[in-house]
Amino acid sequence: MSQIEVPYLEMFGQVAPAYQHRQKQVMPREALSTAHVYLKWYDIYRQETPIPAELGAEARSFLLSELERGKLPLKDEVGFAIHHQCSSVYILYICSWRNENEVWETLYIKDLTTDGPFQKVRREDTTPTFCVWVLAAVWHEQQAWTRYLSSSRDDAAKHAYVQDQFEGLV
Repeated sequence: MSQIEVPYLEMFGQVAPAYQHRQKQVMPREALSTAHVYLKWYDIYRQETPIPAELGAEARSFLLSELERGKLPLKDEVGFAIHHQCSSVYILYICSWRNENEVWETLYIKDLTTDGPFQKVRREDTTPTFCVWVLAAVWHEQQAWTRYLSSSRDDAAKHAYVQDQFEGLV
């Protein structure tokens, strides 16, 4: 296969010279479960700085409040939540499976520089979605949901799906 010449390609998608990519840990946690929602839970963080238990509790409490007040419109849904530790923010990705094979996402951010509450991210035409670390958990969930869709989709298959979680360095 011959290499395609794209002389202007060096102008696109630059990574800052000072950027140093590091691995992060993906760690499954206890699911967020209510009478109407079941979300598998993942924490993603640098190995040396796990997400503090109190921040995890705050995130869960916040999401339960959003559900109770109808601010997070999930009803009789299954999916996953990703609590991602970034440099100056914590991001909550709330993903549910709809229309059989679509993942729907609601995004929240907590700014650590102001120690404010989690805030829903308002979307523009083009917005950030998943970073390289979060994609590992999303990929696992895509594979797990595909296994579920290919199964008999009975109660045993649902239980197998909710127990199927990823853990590891990415």
